[in-house]
Amino acid sequence: MFKRLLIIGVVGVLSFFSIGAAAANQTTPRQFNLPIKVLYNARQIATDVQPEAKNGVVFVPFRAVANALGAKLDVTPDWKTITFVRDERKVTITLGSKTAYVNGQKKELLVAPYATKGRTMVPTRFVSEQLGETVEWDSVSRYVWIGNKDVPKQEEVGEKRSFDEFLPMYGDQVDIINPYDFANDAVYMFTQQQLPIRIVSGHSENIIYRIWEDEHNGKPVFKVHYRGPHIGIYFLTDSNHPRYRHNVQVWRVKNPDGSFIGTFSLRDNWDEIGFGLKDWDKFDYSDIRYIGLVTDSFNMPLLKYS
Repeated sequence: MFKRLLIIGVVGVLSFFSIGAAAANQTTPRQFNLPIKVLYNARQIATDVQPEAKNGVVFVPFRAVANALGAKLDVTPDWKTITFVRDERKVTITLGSKTAYVNGQKKELLVAPYATKGRTMVPTRFVSEQLGETVEWDSVSRYVWIGNKDVPKQEEVGEKRSFDEFLPMYGDQVDIINPYDFANDAVYMFTQQQLPIRIVSGHSENIIYRIWEDEHNGKPVFKVHYRGPHIGIYFLTDSNHPRYRHNVQVWRVKNPDGSFIGTFSLRDNWDEIGFGLKDWDKFDYSDIRYIGLVTDSFNMPLLKYS
């Protein structure tokens, strides 16, 4: 009984830090040094070369953007001139040239296409907009949004798994799965490549945009860019002790668009105080197998971390 009450108390503390607390407002979004990701209709586009920014222009391998948008390609034998064709639109660009053509009309590019690591990189916004798509830059998560922003539900992209598979990682703290006797439906496991995801409950929803390692006051933390009610997180490892982390109010930032950046300590002496884990100060990113999200959802979302 004590264990159960202790766990419910922890979740309650998480809720206290998570629900209704004020956040520091940012008039301009804070910038983070994250790898750029390009999304089409709210799904990440897979690329074999990392998208890059040059003079404020984001470049992506030409085949990646063509495949995502369903454009046909016409490439000259020397691989220097590439034409994208989609419906009635035709966009032609040339490696090393700032001159492009859209349906035969001359256009000037801010930065010329270039080659790197055996791939020809093209300006994402120019090609996408000329092919009829809207483009938006998210400076917090460093996402290039192409097309719509209808973020998929966790049930649409996550892998549905059995609770039993994860029970050993909870040990005698299995009540974190169901601290208030809600009828959980499933565990949904997702990866960084499947972000962003939407987590829907009966009366609210969260969007998780991005989760990454960072530092705060010289100490290791996780940052989470999210929208909706404030969340908590916990870490699952190969041991049977989940490690709970608060969405610390004084560290939380509210962005101009209404989304939040939550900061969660990697190491917390609550691990020893509450659960007797004396190695709390040696806990490392490499010890984490899954990151659990504490939301109002009856389905348990887990990010596969390692």
